Amino acid sequence: MPEYPDNNADKASPRWDMSQERAFVENLLGQRFNFLLVFYSIFVAGAVQARESHLLQAIVLSLGAIVSFCLMLAVRRAQEKLDVILLLLFSDPTHPATIANNRATGKSRRKMVGYVVPTICCMSLAVWAIIAWIIYFIVKLHLCGY
Repeated sequence: MPEYPDNNADKASPRWDMSQERAFVENLLGQRFNFLLVFYSIFVAGAVQARESHLLQAIVLSLGAIVSFCLMLAVRRAQEKLDVILLLLFSDPTHPATIANNRATGKSRRKMVGYVVPTICCMSLAVWAIIAWIIYFIVKLHLCGY
C-alpha cells in the first residue's frame, strides 16, 4: 500500500494519481526549462548585438540576469516537486517507474535540468552583466579624463 494520499474516495471525478501527477510535473519541468533556454538565448543574442553600446549591453545583461533568475526559481520548484513525486513512487517496488529506475544503468542525471543548467544560465548572465557595468564605468571615467 502506498504511503501517499490518493483520491480513491472521490468516485464522481476522474481519478488523478501520482503517476499522472509525475507525468504532469515532468512536462511542466520540460516546458519551464525550454522557456529558460529561449530567454537565455534571446538575452545573449541581445547582449552580443549591443556590444557597441556599453550601457545598452549592461542593461540587457542585467535584465537577462533578473529574468533568468526568476525562471530558474520556477524550474527549481518544478524539479523539487518531481523529486518528491519520484521518491514516493520509488517506494513502491511494483510501480513501473521503480522497475525502470532499478534497471537503468548509472546515476540519474535529471537534476542537471532542474538545478545545474538553470544556475549556469543565471550566473553567466549575472557575471557578464557585472563585467559589462564595470567596463561601462571604466569607459565613462576614461572619457571624463580620470
